Amino acid sequence: MPFPASFLDELNNRNPIEDVVGQYVSLTRKGSNLFGLCPFHSEKTPSFSVAPDKGIYYCFGCHKGGGAINFIMEIESLSYPDAVRFLAKRAGLEVPEDEQYQSQYQKQERLWALCKDAARFFHQKLLEPCGEQARAYIIKRGLSKATVTRFGLGFSPNEWSSLLDAMCARGYTREEMLEAGLSVTGKNGGMYDRFRNRLMFPIIDIRGNIIGFGGRVMDDSTPKYLNSPETLIFNKRKNLFALNIARKSKQGRIILTEGYMDAISLHQYGFDCAVASLGTSLTEEHANILAKYTDQVVLTYDGDEAGQNATRRAIPMLEKTGIQVKVLRMQGAKDPDEFLKKYGADRFSLLLDQSENQAEYRLESLKRKFDLTQDEQRVQFLQQAADLVSSFSSAVQREVYGARAAEAAGISAQ
Repeated sequence: MPFPASFLDELNNRNPIEDVVGQYVSLTRKGSNLFGLCPFHSEKTPSFSVAPDKGIYYCFGCHKGGGAINFIMEIESLSYPDAVRFLAKRAGLEVPEDEQYQSQYQKQERLWALCKDAARFFHQKLLEPCGEQARAYIIKRGLSKATVTRFGLGFSPNEWSSLLDAMCARGYTREEMLEAGLSVTGKNGGMYDRFRNRLMFPIIDIRGNIIGFGGRVMDDSTPKYLNSPETLIFNKRKNLFALNIARKSKQGRIILTEGYMDAISLHQYGFDCAVASLGTSLTEEHANILAKYTDQVVLTYDGDEAGQNATRRAIPMLEKTGIQVKVLRMQGAKDPDEFLKKYGADRFSLLLDQSENQAEYRLESLKRKFDLTQDEQRVQFLQQAADLVSSFSSAVQREVYGARAAEAAGISAQ
């Protein structure tokens, strides 16, 4: 939406570029400009500059640049209007906007507040007698008290309306409970809690707002995981669990896992760059979001068929954004959580460093489908390998892995 030029001038005057950037980047003055490590890509030598006299920033590495509004759009993944609102709030300015937009934002704020209060309710229930089974499950899974607190884990009581009653008592309406995805309407028109008798995982966006929940059963009942539905504040295709923490990691990569527990376990063992998709396969929106925070993603999906299929689907989406994609193979464990418990953080760190690039992984996965001692299967392998190799964007990869495919089939690459 358009904003008056006079308002934007005042907004920029109240938000000096060096102050805005300085909240995210450690800057050092060199002459009239300031320099620091770029927050948009991994680097060891500062190539990110801020020019206070011009009111702009620029990175000589990734070539991103602009003013304060553009910086907030990039660093906080906000739309233009929301970035303006963000800076206006920072400067204590009132935003001139139409009534429809203002009404929608006020509704979002109510739902953020509701989800925050719901998370507090779930966490408190975890500490009460009704949360005994959930506490036992947490201990069994090896999560520390610090980890439970850091991720705000909770418990939803095995009652039909405990959350609904508690939130209505705090002044929220039944309609807001439905809009937040916390309540469900039954066939008879009555309302009840969506989450019951589950370990609760708050889903937090990159700005620190709780936007939804994941709930896990603690036995063999189904569904094992239940997630919040799509709402005004929650879109699972555009959010990743623990990205609010991982985006600030200094480890130079992001580890993409299949579920909440894998991501949380990795964080507990010191890998604060782990994230998980929210009950859905990786989407193009996820890939574009990840590209804002890292140059390298390591896929650590489960080793079963479903996990490997998800890996193969994720690779081209991530590659399309320019991300370097690697795949971690785990021997002796089905997922990162199990591997860490069996072998520890040092072994996992070594495994990360040895992870395969996506081209090698895809070619090796293809080889396993064929008996290359049989002429007919060698031909089929080479046909499929040719299709695979031709899809690689790098000419060097096409040459190297074309030769490897030929070698695997026992023929000359010439």
